[in-house]
Amino acid sequence: MMYSFQNKVRYSEVNKELRLNIPSIVNYMQDCSFFQSESLGVGVDFLNEIHRAWVLNSWQIDILRDILVCQDIKIGTWAYDAKGVYGYRNFVIRTMEDKPLVNANSLWVLLNTETGRPEKVTERDVKAYGQEERIDMEYLDRKIKTEGEGEMREKIPVRRYHIDTNGHVNNRWYVQFAMEYVSEDEKINGHRINRIRVEYKKSAKYGDVIVPVVYSGKTDITVSMNDETGQPYAKVQLIAGQ
Repeated sequence: MMYSFQNKVRYSEVNKELRLNIPSIVNYMQDCSFFQSESLGVGVDFLNEIHRAWVLNSWQIDILRDILVCQDIKIGTWAYDAKGVYGYRNFVIRTMEDKPLVNANSLWVLLNTETGRPEKVTERDVKAYGQEERIDMEYLDRKIKTEGEGEMREKIPVRRYHIDTNGHVNNRWYVQFAMEYVSEDEKINGHRINRIRVEYKKSAKYGDVIVPVVYSGKTDITVSMNDETGQPYAKVQLIAGQ
């Protein structure tokens, strides 16, 4: 079943061109899935009681049109499949007249918080959310590859304000960190970013240090957010001009 909520784009959520910034798009979608879980009675408290957590494995976010300050928008999400330990979920942002603004796909892993290991999705989990048809969009592989030698950038210490209810760096912060390596109007070589891919590998926690390694292309930038041994916490790919 689809869940949606309405909102007006705030000044605090836009870039210098008064367009909704990319980290705020991620926030809207995360909030939407959180609201749905809470409304269905399978939110944070419920999951804590049964020692489970849904952990995001990957995003693909396609920005179709500009979203401007003070614009009224609708954010929606629904589950469309579940296999093994994985749950599959679409997101959309639309105008009040249902014109598509953003389409997104995401892959989630059901984690046992006592063992730290993935747990198979049960019929109860599927029934709680229901399932709808997946949205018509291009579905890319969740794996993000890097080629050549990247450029190591200044280390990022994990602060308390980066941490979410699971005790990990919140998903949106990896995107926020990656935005540091594009222009302030969210462009790459003069072209607007209109596709974001994120692959989450492991969780960074308070006190960890993230070492960004940047791989720059003509119309894309991939940032591998590594630990101090070179193993990635997450990879973020920002693509312009698709």
